Amino acid sequence: MSWVTIIWSMVASACLTLAAIHFPIWCRNRAAWANLLFCLTAVGTAALAFCELWMLRAETPGQFGTALRWLQVPTWVIIVALVGFVLIHLRAGRPWLAWTTCGLQTFSLLLNFLVGQNLNYHEVTRLRHIPFFGESVPVAEGVSNPWMLVGQLSLLVFVVFVADAAIAVWRHGDRRAALIVGGSIVFFVLVGTVQSELVHWHIVHWPLTASFFSMGLVVVMNYELSRDVFRAAQLSANLRESEERYRNLFQRANDGIILLSDAGEMVSANESFARMHGYSAEQMRHMNLKNLDTPETFQLFPARIRRLLDGEALTFEVEHYHQDGHVFPLEVSASLISSGGKGCARSSYASQFTSGLKSK
Repeated sequence: MSWVTIIWSMVASACLTLAAIHFPIWCRNRAAWANLLFCLTAVGTAALAFCELWMLRAETPGQFGTALRWLQVPTWVIIVALVGFVLIHLRAGRPWLAWTTCGLQTFSLLLNFLVGQNLNYHEVTRLRHIPFFGESVPVAEGVSNPWMLVGQLSLLVFVVFVADAAIAVWRHGDRRAALIVGGSIVFFVLVGTVQSELVHWHIVHWPLTASFFSMGLVVVMNYELSRDVFRAAQLSANLRESEERYRNLFQRANDGIILLSDAGEMVSANESFARMHGYSAEQMRHMNLKNLDTPETFQLFPARIRRLLDGEALTFEVEHYHQDGHVFPLEVSASLISSGGKGCARSSYASQFTSGLKSK
């Protein structure tokens, strides 16, 4: 049994599973960019684990060097996706630092394929095997590529960008997000970078395990997004419960209550109002106020709507027709039920009012 293969395969599988969970969320809601960026991070981490496993199974310096070269591609995906995640999810971060990070990462990726065998080594000259999880795995020795400083600089700028964004979020009062998201990204990227450098300079005899630290980021991001989903579901449940209470109060009220559009169309009417006029609530739903008002009453309707839109709450008397044709008086209390102020109240959906009516 190869523990190396099992562990790295598990890391890749877990990341791909989480990506498969969050990608449909973005497909259904194209505004959920944080979920898409999480998917890119998770897929990049899975590819990172594959490249590391490729290096751990390399038999020649050429194979190791090729695997290390392709490892830079998922690294680029992860860093760029994390930059976007911080900007969108934390709503913080200096744009010039974000663009500098992405620019340096892209430049280092180009150098990775154009200068030397890969960004880390100008040439991998030999492999030295070390014991690891009961197996013998290779680590590289060779001529260092001086251009790897560009990649290190890009990671340093990235850490500064995230730390700056986390500080801004902290100052705005959201300390939990600053610590969990910003702090975790800084911690895992710094630890992963330090481990890579210690391995590269043979200070620590250990294979590259950057995917483990990236997996930590995936777990934190998944927790943060799942928390948002749970909170949204809870708010939705509370809203449904509130709407149900409102409907019960609306229908059981002793006073007649109606909702009207600014054109006088009946949006909703409770049973009390319908009984006053000899109709059912379902019949009322298809009626206009002008079918109930006497001509003298309805001619005042436009002026009353204007006063409601200006923020007044009105009390007045009207005369309505009963279904059998007789006229009866009503006392009306009317107010605008939309929110957002006068500007919003003039929108097509916000000019509704509720009227409590009593037979006199």
